[in-house]
Amino acid sequence: MIEQSHTKIRVLVAESFELVRLGLHSLFENHSTIRLVAETGCIEDLFNLVVQHKPDVVIIDLQLNNGHCVEHISRLLHTSPQTKVLAFSHHNSEQTYLQTFRSGAVGIISKHHSSELLLKAIYAIHAGQIWFDRNITKLLWQAQFAPNPSTDLQTDSGTLHKPKLSDGERHIAYLACKGLSAKEISLQLFVTEKTVRNQLSVIYRKIGVKKQIELCLKAPQYDYFKESYLSGTFYPQDPEK
Repeated sequence: MIEQSHTKIRVLVAESFELVRLGLHSLFENHSTIRLVAETGCIEDLFNLVVQHKPDVVIIDLQLNNGHCVEHISRLLHTSPQTKVLAFSHHNSEQTYLQTFRSGAVGIISKHHSSELLLKAIYAIHAGQIWFDRNITKLLWQAQFAPNPSTDLQTDSGTLHKPKLSDGERHIAYLACKGLSAKEISLQLFVTEKTVRNQLSVIYRKIGVKKQIELCLKAPQYDYFKESYLSGTFYPQDPEK
């Protein structure tokens, strides 16, 4: 039996493979902070279950509905706006990841990751954070800055007001959109990690985002994030040196 508690995070699982559902059922059964309210392997049942149980988090397999479940995420969120969607990924393309975030999912986690990491992802998105894999960030960057990106990744930047970034901020934004961590950026630019984090906070505020993945998703709107705009090597001023 799954322990009943209104204080627990209410999770609904929509997974195409029965063995995976059984594994998740075992993981959540009698868990101290998570309660599995329902599970399904059918996209048709998902919306009825969401209406019935009003879950805090839905873990949805991107291969559900023969790999066409992304289009249903926005409908799911319209049905239950308070629900957070965590996409369960196997081997998907960067276009699928991008569409998943744009549809309203706030996290993507690979099925290859540990159960411990899955729990961390659930806690994070329930707390209002965005969860993503560093490898996914790199895939998104590659998709959006490819020489000939697909039309669904392009945006009309001709009439867009571009926030003014300094050369140093632009360089840090470029590296962040490639998926580098603050520590990796600091090593590459020979500044402290604290300086990079401070610069990222300024960049996020100017662009109007809160997280690195949001910056990556918004990057195609600002051509100056591309390498061709980095005419030289720019280093942010480091007040600690």
